[in-house]
Amino acid sequence: MKRFSICLLIFLLHLFLSCSSADSYGIYQFWNRSDSVETRSDSITDLGSVTPATGTSYAVLLITDVHFGGENSGSNGARKDLEFLLWLKNLKAEMEAAGTPELYPSFAICLGDMAEHGYESEFLNYHLFTKTLNTEEYGNLVTYNVVGNHDLYNSGWDRYKVHCYPYNSFYKFRTSSLSWYFLDSASGTLGDDQLTSLSRDMKYLEKGRKKLVFTHVPVYADGLFYFIMQEADERNRFISLLGEEDTIALFDGHTHQEHTCNLGFIEYNIPGYLAKRAFSILYVNEKNSSYPTVSVKTFYPDF
Repeated sequence: MKRFSICLLIFLLHLFLSCSSADSYGIYQFWNRSDSVETRSDSITDLGSVTPATGTSYAVLLITDVHFGGENSGSNGARKDLEFLLWLKNLKAEMEAAGTPELYPSFAICLGDMAEHGYESEFLNYHLFTKTLNTEEYGNLVTYNVVGNHDLYNSGWDRYKVHCYPYNSFYKFRTSSLSWYFLDSASGTLGDDQLTSLSRDMKYLEKGRKKLVFTHVPVYADGLFYFIMQEADERNRFISLLGEEDTIALFDGHTHQEHTCNLGFIEYNIPGYLAKRAFSILYVNEKNSSYPTVSVKTFYPDF
């Protein structure tokens, strides 16, 4: 089976290399990348506490697979960023008029693949996009980022950690009764060091707190095998850890599709922002600190 997998990988690489666009993805780095999941996520960064403006009941914008530089290629259409920003601005006005500001996002999370090829220009465009979100017009939405596989192309990691807040790939913060974890799965694996560090942190430093986890590559995604973490033992360890340590939900992207799976916690596979013109809002209620609740609504506006 292992030999078959290696042969299949070589065959797929051959097909990819035969494409005229292969060089634009820096495929030559596949065998020799200067960074790895071990070097990118050697330790967890603690951002401390985050206090949403609306208190213990609030919303969070979830986007993924933004793919700046990937517009008008493959199944992707033209960018609709201006239309999205107008939609968000109208939602803000609507929620304020209704007296329900807690239903408008307090901050944003992007689940990876900000850049299509890892180019500087793509990260700069994404940075401008998130800078726009972080203005009064859109509610001063700070965007927390998760690194994706496309973000690593063409030595993109060097650019990601300059342009994508909080400038690393393995971190956490706390709200009133929840611990939020952001992981690096951009290489298709968490790696033993990151998984061990995550386990230690959940079991000892955040013991007894409910948890939310965010990553790019899914663990299940309704059985889409070729789009999930490929190492079965690692996948099982990760799922078991989340189940044992009071995880409410796992959020991921990568597939560009929408899936919701019950794994003992809920895995929300968020659909692609560019490919599907979609995004989600996570609604959080921590008023009962012992039993915080979350729900997700996904939007497909007709842009």
